[in-house]
This record gives sequence, C-alpha cells and structure tokens, in this order.
Amino acid sequence: MFDFKFDWCKEMETGVSIIDAQHQELFRIGRDLEQLIFRGRNATSQELLNLICELREYISYHFYTEEDLMATHNYPLTAQHIISHNKFRANIVDINLPLLGRHPEQVLPQIKESLQDFLFNHVLTEDRELGVYILKLAS
Repeated sequence: MFDFKFDWCKEMETGVSIIDAQHQELFRIGRDLEQLIFRGRNATSQELLNLICELREYISYHFYTEEDLMATHNYPLTAQHIISHNKFRANIVDINLPLLGRHPEQVLPQIKESLQDFLFNHVLTEDRELGVYILKLAS
C-alpha cells in the first residue's frame, strides 16, 4: 500500500470514541483515494464512482452523527460547525463525475487536497473543541 498523508495519529483524537472511529474511516477512504491517484489512468470508472459515492455517503453519515451529538449536548458552537460541514459537503457533492472519468489524474488530486485540508483543519480544531466540550460535560 502506498500512503501520502492519510495516516491516523493519536494527536487527531477527539476523545469521543464514535467520532474518532468515524474519522479513522474517513482516513481510510483518503488512503483509498491515494491508491487511485497512484494508479492514475489505470483506475476504472467503476472504482472512481465507488470511491466518490462512498465518500459522499460517509461524510453525510459522519456529519449527521456529529450534529446529533452537538444537539444532544447543547453545543454552543453548533451553527458554526454545521456551516463548516455544509461547505465541505457541497464541495464533495459538486465533484464533476464526467470530468473525473475523463481526467482522473487531474481531478483526484484536487479531491485528495480538499479532503486532506478539511480533515486536518476541521478535525484538529472544530472537532477537537467539540470533543473537549463533550468530555467536560461527562466528567
């Protein structure tokens, strides 16, 4: 397996097990994306479509989980957090699938960069703040 940047590390943990497990799954999807980049034009249209569908479905599932936790715990930064989710969701939904099929070597790196930026920036800031808040309530 060939990895670039999607290596999970302890510093990424929020302390909330369900969020951390879901983040690790997003990192796994990121590693799968890296593998398709490595394969370039050898990736099949079905593999490309499967990856994008999996990413779209999983971020919706993950965002629902986080937003439910925020509502359950009356998280004061919920609105700001949801805006961040919605921006990233729109970015992923707007992936041009026909262009991806024709030029995966151009589109896949853009998707990777977008996912990487979101995960590292969002997880290390907003999600860790959410984790601190939830853990503080639990103690």
